[in-house]
Amino acid sequence: MPAGTVCVLGAGVIGLTTALRTRQELPHLSVTLVAEDFGVNTTSQGSGGLWEPYKLSDTPEALINRWGEATFHFLADLFNSHEAEASGVQMAASYILYTKPPEGPEPAWKHLVPHFRTLSQVELKRLSTRHALFVSGYCFETAICEMKCFMPFLLDRVLTSGVAIRRQKVTRLEDLAEYDAVVNCMGLRGATLFGDDSCYPIRGQVLRAKASWIKHHYVVDERFYVIPNNDVVVIGGTQQVGDWDLRARESDTQQILEGCRKFLPSLTSASIQEPWVGLRPGRKSVRLESELVKIAGKDRGLPVVHNYGHGGSGVTLCWGCAIHAVELLKKLDIARSRSRL
Repeated sequence: MPAGTVCVLGAGVIGLTTALRTRQELPHLSVTLVAEDFGVNTTSQGSGGLWEPYKLSDTPEALINRWGEATFHFLADLFNSHEAEASGVQMAASYILYTKPPEGPEPAWKHLVPHFRTLSQVELKRLSTRHALFVSGYCFETAICEMKCFMPFLLDRVLTSGVAIRRQKVTRLEDLAEYDAVVNCMGLRGATLFGDDSCYPIRGQVLRAKASWIKHHYVVDERFYVIPNNDVVVIGGTQQVGDWDLRARESDTQQILEGCRKFLPSLTSASIQEPWVGLRPGRKSVRLESELVKIAGKDRGLPVVHNYGHGGSGVTLCWGCAIHAVELLKKLDIARSRSRL
């Protein structure tokens, strides 16, 4: 008989990795992954799948580095394993370019990635085009996940590990009363469920294009980017804070195409697919902490570990945050909590 029951809420990349890590580290517990949406209906599935800390607001650099490093190693290990093709993980060169000098210093995470270096003026000149003259930039090697492969791969590992799956829309805390502990990985929905009004949407619209000749990742002025996948490239994007609109906008599409074609003119001949829109879960800082939540009609509090608010860095931080979340879960002493029922 299991020593306790744990519910992991949410089936995005944060929820899947957290459920997997929970099962790996706490095999004596019964773990159930509960979500309304799986697969293509999650924000994670439509993302570019890039490892690079992005839109993390005031999250401490030490935590970003801790979580990001663990995740980078997790992805690199997949790339170097027999599961590379199934997982959809690849390694690629990443070029961060500026048409005017950047205001801030080089990223605090630069020591986490291989081959990080500042680009020379000769290299910048070669990368420049008639409509995009680069004056500064750096490059490094990063991991990119083909999300249409990576998400099913993670779900399969979750199922194989013995995690139960339940498709359910959780709208009130009372829906969770049957569990001994909960890990909240629902992003924006999770913030709403637990009354956190500091979470906000960061609307992202991207396009996918048939451009197999593009093999590297590019970002220009922290605004426009191209991320290579196996069959297509992801081009973007928007970072519209507080915007809940999930409809694609033609104005955004044209702005993205114009911006990306300036530094990669070959995209002009690429076949463009339908746009995709997702809402990144923004927050002043990633919320990764535990609390005891009161539930109406229950004589005990429900132990909850929160793991959400990752902005545009769900893939970048997923495994490191999963490790941290399970560390917090271990401290809850779930078996003892259950014995009090």
